[in-house]
Amino acid sequence: MNWNYRPLFGTEVDPEKEDLSMYWRDERSMIPVGKMGYRRSVTLAGPRLECEIYPVFGREEEQKAREARKNETPEKQKRLNRRRAEEYIVQLADANFTEKDIELTLTYKNQYQPDFERCQKDVRNFVAKLKRYRKSHGMEPLKYIYVIEGGFERKNGYGTTKFHCHMLMNGGISRQLLEEIWEYGYANTIQLQPDEDRGLEELAKYMIKESKMHGRRFCHSRNLKKPLRKKKDARTSNRAVKAMARDIQYEAKEIMERYYPSYKFIECKMYCSDQLDGVYIRVLMRKKGETCRRKI
Repeated sequence: MNWNYRPLFGTEVDPEKEDLSMYWRDERSMIPVGKMGYRRSVTLAGPRLECEIYPVFGREEEQKAREARKNETPEKQKRLNRRRAEEYIVQLADANFTEKDIELTLTYKNQYQPDFERCQKDVRNFVAKLKRYRKSHGMEPLKYIYVIEGGFERKNGYGTTKFHCHMLMNGGISRQLLEEIWEYGYANTIQLQPDEDRGLEELAKYMIKESKMHGRRFCHSRNLKKPLRKKKDARTSNRAVKAMARDIQYEAKEIMERYYPSYKFIECKMYCSDQLDGVYIRVLMRKKGETCRRKI
């Protein structure tokens, strides 16, 4: 999303503990665009719909927001970048993989002690061999997302964890053949089981939780479907946003399912700023009628 002030809205609001009226201290300070003061941006990723609702500032508030943005700490920006990376890999996973595909974990036998660079090279070679195999056997092109983990201290204090790879990929190849192609150890496979409400979100977040230690967080094939962001943001009335803010559980569900009737409301989170008026809202929805094998 092109809205530049998300880092300023970093405090999540708990509607059960806080008086939400404080975030509407002076409605006149929120100068609307035309008759509206909020807009919503939608990103589609397979059956997943993510909606962001954000304030549109007038000249005075815009200047205040720009000044506040300049004073943001690098730590806050780093946290935001990591959160965006998590959101993107979740969207990629939901847009490209289903219960027909697999989670693959590549590990090394004891005689191999690779560093990060060696593991990265081995995984890239493995991917190249898989591509050739699928092409020569008339299978659909390889699709994948992978992360390399390891090299961090064990909780018991005994050394560091060995590097290994977690991968989401399209299925059709047996575990035995995957291990033959891998060569260095084991290729453990699990059939994907997307959650009924959140899809592959839990798995995707787990995949990148440790990978921040080595530069790029994850790699993916170029043939993946990219999350689709709607070109035009829609206007959202102040009245609707206030209703959602005051009753996240019920009003937000009713309003969002009215906006997007073919989607089921899953979750709404609201964030505030200690420097600016208004709220920033994130909503998760899922396509109705999508079948999954389990529900947490």
